[in-house]
Amino acid sequence: MAELDELFGNEKQTTMEPYSKDDWIKKRNENRALAYEMLETATEELNNPDTVMAYLDIQSKFDRYSVSNALLVAYQNPEATRLCDSKTWQKNHVFINKGETGIIILEPGKEYTREDGKTVTPYNAKKVFDISQTNARPRQNRAKTPDARVVVKAMITTSPVPVKISNELPEGINAHYQPEAKMIFIRQGLEGGDIIRALSKEIAFARLDNGDFNRENLEFKAQAISYIATSRAGFEPEPITELSDKFSNLEAKEKRAELSQARDHANTIANTVRKALEPKNKEHGDR
Repeated sequence: MAELDELFGNEKQTTMEPYSKDDWIKKRNENRALAYEMLETATEELNNPDTVMAYLDIQSKFDRYSVSNALLVAYQNPEATRLCDSKTWQKNHVFINKGETGIIILEPGKEYTREDGKTVTPYNAKKVFDISQTNARPRQNRAKTPDARVVVKAMITTSPVPVKISNELPEGINAHYQPEAKMIFIRQGLEGGDIIRALSKEIAFARLDNGDFNRENLEFKAQAISYIATSRAGFEPEPITELSDKFSNLEAKEKRAELSQARDHANTIANTVRKALEPKNKEHGDR
């Protein structure tokens, strides 16, 4: 009904800018190229322990993110705590602050088969926004320190070898995986956080032992696994102050492969701990 047009004012009709699919495709391709460029730069910067810990902090918070996307987030916004795309924020009645450009990550597109018969998955750029870039208030972290006893017991179940108390460990060593004995020894009388930091790293070594054990070659991966698993369990992880030469000398693609393997092992440990803590968390929530 033409008379309803009056509801929108009597001004002359405004001409909309024509929608250009070509412009949209061009922008999408530019963002994808930028994402890959940032990913390479972020990987190159992993020779710095502080940069590595920034990545591990993000990977600890966003367990479902791939290594590549965690690297991209850490590179663009290392303080990010909660990420959603604009549509998801809007569904929750949250609005993006004016001037925010977002964080570019990569998401898989639809698989297709090439002429040579190989099935490939293309990746497209996607923008997400941290809660700090919105009008929403960040959640107050009121979580209590988890029960260390429950965490330790859960971690032990992820170990492929037995864990035994020992009073014969060298000074400064709180836990040690012995590949010959196929056993992890841990110092008696440690505090909860110290046990979790030391135990998670030695469990990592045991899980990474494929029969040709070399502690030095596996050092970085074990550090990364321990860092993520400890952090996600709710305890302060052991800082990484030095990187192994083996990791530092890897090519970018190889570094991401190392991080991916570390992420998978860390997720196994952390998810086991999370399930073990669920009854305790529910108990506290009911009070």
